[in-house]
Amino acid sequence: MTKGQKAAETRRKKQTAAMKELGYERKKIKRKRKPMTPEQKEAAIERLAKARAARGATGLKSVHHSLRDLPDDHWLHPLKVKEWIKDNEMKLKGMSSLKHSSNYKERGEYNDLFNYVKNMKNYLSTGHWSDFRYGANMESRVQRVCVAMAYYPDGTPKRSFGVWYPDIAQVWSKELEVIWYGENYQPNRIGTKELPDEEELFEDGGIGSDEDGDELY
Repeated sequence: MTKGQKAAETRRKKQTAAMKELGYERKKIKRKRKPMTPEQKEAAIERLAKARAARGATGLKSVHHSLRDLPDDHWLHPLKVKEWIKDNEMKLKGMSSLKHSSNYKERGEYNDLFNYVKNMKNYLSTGHWSDFRYGANMESRVQRVCVAMAYYPDGTPKRSFGVWYPDIAQVWSKELEVIWYGENYQPNRIGTKELPDEEELFEDGGIGSDEDGDELY
């Protein structure tokens, strides 16, 4: 700091102290920025995108590591999901009056969109998509896939409609169930029943058997 700068700083401090003694305190004036027009916003967004591209920013640094190498055309690419989040958060702002509406359908509409946005944000941080819908307007449905088969006691595979199964390589439907098992199919969900005491079978010639016990020796 030069001698002139030191002198200016000393004068400023003395002036501030004198003003405080007089009970006057200078307030900082915050100037409001003039709001940008839609055209200016678009131009600013474009300039920001170019600047990020120039320094190699991909926008994937904050997402889960399992999502960073997804191909650009992947149906759940994180950059695509970020755009969905942005669009739906704008929709939520316009629906804020429905949050505490007396109409349960309106509240349900708001909560449905709120949970969809929450699930998308969770996907970016964990890599797990937990919603049964996807798309900017929730217009698409996720296909459920069976990764581990389960069976009834009689060996029949357990199946649910709308799920893709690897053993048949297709989605299970009511039509397939009729083709495979008939119209009146009822899976055996109960194990083999135990016979009553009086109907037990004795193969070793024990009590209740017609065989002579002496023949066993």
